[in-house]
Amino acid sequence: MSKRTRMSFPQSMPGLLQESLQSLGLAERLRDAEIWRVWNDAVGAVVAARAQPLRIINGTLTVAVSSAPWMQELRFMTGMMKEKLNDRLGAEVVREIILKAGRVDTQVTETAEEKHPKKRLTSSQKALIEEHSSSITDPETRLAFAELMKASMENPG
Repeated sequence: MSKRTRMSFPQSMPGLLQESLQSLGLAERLRDAEIWRVWNDAVGAVVAARAQPLRIINGTLTVAVSSAPWMQELRFMTGMMKEKLNDRLGAEVVREIILKAGRVDTQVTETAEEKHPKKRLTSSQKALIEEHSSSITDPETRLAFAELMKASMENPG
């Protein structure tokens, strides 16, 4: 009769759980699922009312957007959204964001914008935006950069 192998020190339950999740390949999927928990905080209430994550597969996050104008607006913000999400998640979980038209459950009302109205840009702020963006040769990049600067100055909070 063979002897039973001797068990090493008992492992803690969280350690066993983490090890099991890793071996099954579920730890990464659970980290991906955190996107839904941090979404509103990362993108802000106004964007969250018009865009919601649908799925993430291999680092590609698909986001449903409520309307064409918002899809156009968010195209310029995907880099910033990706950075904020990854900061909140503590790792590079989102490598790409794909926007698609879809139904968005709006829990945030229009009053969110009324509480924080946009500030009007002064002529010196407009000149500053023009000055900084004029050196960018690619028209699409120049426009995106100018729009981000404008949004940043209009909504400093």
